[in-house]
Amino acid sequence: MGKSGGCPASNAEAVSRLISLALRAGVDPKSIVEQLRGIRCPIPAWVEGETILSCADAIGHILEKSIADFEGKSEGEKIKYSHLDWGFCPQCPQCGSILVHEEGCATCKTCGFSKCS
Repeated sequence: MGKSGGCPASNAEAVSRLISLALRAGVDPKSIVEQLRGIRCPIPAWVEGETILSCADAIGHILEKSIADFEGKSEGEKIKYSHLDWGFCPQCPQCGSILVHEEGCATCKTCGFSKCS
């Protein structure tokens, strides 16, 4: 994302710099993944059939895949973190209520927000 501005770009850069610092300080990469995976933002994304819950979750996901590749693990042997809750539970960006999926679109029953509008 670089230094193009905006909250997502600045957050991704900050998280990436802290990961770099942690790795240079000898922190176990799996511990970093464990901290990043499962962090949620109001609007998740779906990439190649997987839910990406936030920018931090995406960075953790990529780091996890890199660790698995480095260790020679196949996709089916990915690192497992049993304490994480992977349920779909996005929040409405307008009112904070839980979004529901209706007719292929995330909508809010409280304020009427629609991701498709």
